[in-house]
Amino acid sequence: MKFSTYLLDKVIEDKKREKENLRLRLVEAAFHALDRLSREIHFEEAYLFGSITKPYRFSTESDIDIGFVGLRDGDFFRAMAFISREIGFDVDVIQLEGHKLEQKVKKEGMKWKRKG
Repeated sequence: MKFSTYLLDKVIEDKKREKENLRLRLVEAAFHALDRLSREIHFEEAYLFGSITKPYRFSTESDIDIGFVGLRDGDFFRAMAFISREIGFDVDVIQLEGHKLEQKVKKEGMKWKRKG
């Protein structure tokens, strides 16, 4: 006798789709938050990296990783708090200048583009 996994497969697929929709919404929200942040704090470039950039890899337990170029030390925590508050999700921030991940993030990350 063969057991049907149709319902289980459907639930798993629905959850997978929900997680991907959340990831896409958060990418958009993060880019909008970076737009607003750029009006208050100077930085030259910003990149999303990590699981937020990988389809079907992001989950509600993930955080959002953002690498900055040109972010002053004095604005580091303010930037992290601002974006986290704006999108309602934990954010990890790194300054890319001289960081061991700089080239990888710039190559594989999603670059924020300044509007206007």
